[in-house]
Amino acid sequence: MIIETRRDVITLRGSLTDNQWPAIQAAAKIMLEEYPRGIIIDCSHLTEITEAGARTFLEAMRWIQKCDAKIIVAGLPESAFQVIRQVRAVASQLPTAPTVEDARLSLGLEELTARTSGRGLNVIAVLLIGDWQEAIDVACKIADRRRDEIHFFDLIKVPRNLPLATPLPEAEAVARRKLEEGEREARRYRLSVVKRVERVRSTAEGIPKVIRDVKPAAAVICVSRVDEEGYEIVQTMPTLLSDPPCTVIYVRKPEAQD
Repeated sequence: MIIETRRDVITLRGSLTDNQWPAIQAAAKIMLEEYPRGIIIDCSHLTEITEAGARTFLEAMRWIQKCDAKIIVAGLPESAFQVIRQVRAVASQLPTAPTVEDARLSLGLEELTARTSGRGLNVIAVLLIGDWQEAIDVACKIADRRRDEIHFFDLIKVPRNLPLATPLPEAEAVARRKLEEGEREARRYRLSVVKRVERVRSTAEGIPKVIRDVKPAAAVICVSRVDEEGYEIVQTMPTLLSDPPCTVIYVRKPEAQD
């Protein structure tokens, strides 16, 4: 087994037949000092892996959780996937990406959304779901009057058969675009902005979680699309409105006039 390190990537070459995490950990610790959001393990050059070798990833995940960071495994050969699936504790938790670049883009999104509030302002949470542009417009106008801080949230829905931290390049690209558009609009009003991503199993699960965790002064949600996501948004209404944790503003996009 050959272990190489470069920037935010640890590359494994050869046969992974036993737990190599003790040999990798020292390098990983140094790398996290420069890349605190997370690192990548490139497995595209593995020629063999055993169940004992798969424990490398189990130890890596346990360690990275204590560091409040993220490890993504990239380029696993299909034969390696077959072995890892035999180790349930690994298969159910291991975030994987097809390539190093996909993994890096996912970590880049984490970095984009890593900034936190520190100004003591009231927070307006804006859920970038449904007709999200309408929610941005309404929230900015409210925050402009009150000089609140806006927190934009996009919900990335991860299928239940994948670990929650799994990179999803297409969904992450959409999230980046929505967050950046929200920020541009808020900057027009000279508002303080925080951008965040929540990885969830469903929209119906994600909306209450965001509101519960952030405890905003108000939450803005646009519900007008008649589709699966629109239905999930509507599902949250009885709970949120019967015992509202904050001011919940449901926005409906005006219908186009002929």
